[in-house]
Amino acid sequence: VLLCALTLLLVSAPVAHALGAGARPVAQIVIAALFSAMLLSAVFQVSRSRVAQIIGLTLAGPVLVLQWINAWLEMDRIAVANHVLAILFLGYVVIVIVKLLFTSTRATSDTICASACAYLVLGVLWAVVYSLVQILDPASFAFALAEEGQVGSMRFGTERSVFAIYYSFVTMSTLGYGDIVPASGSARMLAAVQAVMGQLYIAVLVARLVGLHISQSATRR
Repeated sequence: VLLCALTLLLVSAPVAHALGAGARPVAQIVIAALFSAMLLSAVFQVSRSRVAQIIGLTLAGPVLVLQWINAWLEMDRIAVANHVLAILFLGYVVIVIVKLLFTSTRATSDTICASACAYLVLGVLWAVVYSLVQILDPASFAFALAEEGQVGSMRFGTERSVFAIYYSFVTMSTLGYGDIVPASGSARMLAAVQAVMGQLYIAVLVARLVGLHISQSATRR
């Protein structure tokens, strides 16, 4: 369920952008609805105990409320609070999933789906981080296709969410097309950290899955 919710969120981002600024309220409602679905599915999918579920709901609740308030009012203060809380919740989800992966004793379809979910959630988390950085410093990113004198936007939760998500996954996979580049020191450092984190995640994950597969093969013999 979480993997489906994440996929829908990623697919909807370019659709929301295609609707354009003229349909901004509709685009923001679509993004808010799918992000809310992702939050709720994350709470119930990764929570294996009552305590974990309570922690998840406690972190996700304020994000849900602020997400919908921001969809209607779009105030910077509300957006900043929403972004910070969303980062905390998504970070919690990643930690819980990674812990599940490293305590699992078998490589199953659930393990593979969980590893994919953790990677996608990590990408969304960094998209929110970059969006927050740009809200605090609008000149922190340079857009190659932005018109002269204008500053491109990548605010998460709006029809411009696609740019934050796009930049996050391009950075994490170290593609680096160069159409969006970090212009401030903090943005550059965050991009470097994400690039290293993305490569380490894949390397460690592959090692873990191979280890589980070898362990299963030895047990069968």
